Amino acid sequence: MTAVTDRAAQRALVERYVRERPFALLLDATGPSLLDVFSGKALPLDYAALAAVEERRDATTGRAYLALLRDGGTEIALTDAGLAFPPVTSSTGPLEGLPAAICLRDLAGAEARLTHFLLEHPGERPDRAHVDLFMFCLAVVEGARAAGLDVGPEERRLERILGELEARRRG
Repeated sequence: MTAVTDRAAQRALVERYVRERPFALLLDATGPSLLDVFSGKALPLDYAALAAVEERRDATTGRAYLALLRDGGTEIALTDAGLAFPPVTSSTGPLEGLPAAICLRDLAGAEARLTHFLLEHPGERPDRAHVDLFMFCLAVVEGARAAGLDVGPEERRLERILGELEARRRG
């Protein structure tokens, strides 16, 4: 589909897409802001700062999503899973298998795996897979921050997880 640059058409496209996915996204038109239902996080939506809005299809799943290209060149996506954004790897370096777009559901899954390891396997030393999983979490949190989401609680959780992983690694 072609990129929509007309402000009224952008607004209509965003409103329609969100209205069709109340399980994943909500729109507060007074803000305006988008609410990621899964995480409960709101993302301010400045239509004046959107260069284009484009309906696309995921190459792997074929599912429709809405790409919002901001004037600054950053892009976020509205998806069936909520808000999606590119991961940021400036702190982690390249990560093998990292998808081009991630969401806060991805963070929750990875965090749950790390928390399971820490709680259900006391005394075990973390291995490379645990470090890689932590790096994935960090890339998601940094991507969410770059997208404009408040990630303070997530950063604090990751600090606690990192502290426990480091303590176990030292033995």
